[in-house]
Amino acid sequence: MNITRENTGELTAIVKVEIEPADYSEAVDKLISDYKRKANIPGFRPGHVPTGLVKKMYGKAILAEEVNKLLSDKLMNYIKDEKLEILGNPLPNLEKNSAIDFETQTSFEFYFDLGFTPEFSIPLSEDIEVEHLEITVSEEMIDKYIEDTRKRFGKPIPSDNPESEANPETSAPADIQEPETEPAPLTPEFFNSVYPGSDIQNETDFREQVRMDAGNGFSAETDKMFFNEATEALVKNTQIQLPDTFMKRWLFENNEGKYSVEEIEKNYSSFAESMKWQLIENKLIRENQIEVKDEDIRNYIRTFMLRQINQEDADPEIQKTYDSIVDAFMQNKEQVQRINDQLYNARLLGLFKEKLGLKTRQVSYEEFIKLATEKQPHDHDHDHPHDHAHEHEHEHENKEE
Repeated sequence: MNITRENTGELTAIVKVEIEPADYSEAVDKLISDYKRKANIPGFRPGHVPTGLVKKMYGKAILAEEVNKLLSDKLMNYIKDEKLEILGNPLPNLEKNSAIDFETQTSFEFYFDLGFTPEFSIPLSEDIEVEHLEITVSEEMIDKYIEDTRKRFGKPIPSDNPESEANPETSAPADIQEPETEPAPLTPEFFNSVYPGSDIQNETDFREQVRMDAGNGFSAETDKMFFNEATEALVKNTQIQLPDTFMKRWLFENNEGKYSVEEIEKNYSSFAESMKWQLIENKLIRENQIEVKDEDIRNYIRTFMLRQINQEDADPEIQKTYDSIVDAFMQNKEQVQRINDQLYNARLLGLFKEKLGLKTRQVSYEEFIKLATEKQPHDHDHDHPHDHAHEHEHEHENKEE
């Protein structure tokens, strides 16, 4: 077998794969022998079917299967051995490939177009400023939370109608009232019922704890907006040249029936932006040794799925039950992939906060909702026709292949 490569542009090439009888004869002969041994053909005892008949009936299909398998394996190994960083996957060259006749041909030539990942550097520094919003927790929000919490921890007020309470069956529907609750008093007992183990002794400290708790609750949403702003800023400030002609064809052929040539042409800038972010993301993960392991996912499940269970005090049998719950959850590939993505994003978020120039701005909750609504159509989570998900664990590094 012979494989050669000819560059056709700065980021494209044609690979020629030549397959000769010596490459496949042994494997094809073995498959024919297997067919001969197993074939059940009327008029012949099992294992006694003439070789010529087996070749006539199955030879073409066996040869085609073996050549295609050999072609796929050798092409992928060539790309790996040559350390070629390709975009998408190899595409059959439409001009050079000719029709294959497995009935008469013994030597074969195949041509593939390749698109290469461009070299680029990511300007991950404080020179790229990204706004990070912080939602101001107003006194009114704290008052509302405390009011609701006092009611939740309050005590029922005894009924004003003792006769109705003593004999409820004789009460008329008009006498039935919704039970009222006396709000819990602002005491250290109440403070520590809301925040166990905090040892809060006065209302001032309690209000501050409520403020911190509310702020932490908002951080997930503000971080999500910051993450999207950071990815857009990095895409905008990173110079990446894609092999556009190849990419358009790859988008079309790998999403046959989903997107027309006209639709891809019209929306290509959006597709290209998403692909650029994928390249940037992969490079950030490699260069900063970011990884997510099985145990990270298991710990995530333990922390967030079993957070109401005190695992430290669990006896061994109960601990086995917890582990079995985690094991069962790990079988759900879709959920595991979702957690995998979340953990990668969390690590990237930390990297952005550490390396980029953060412009912190305080906003009210109402202002944040308005801004989030305005920015939503521009979020980076577009529906694009390529895999933007993280491959689990070690497969992640090769996902652009």
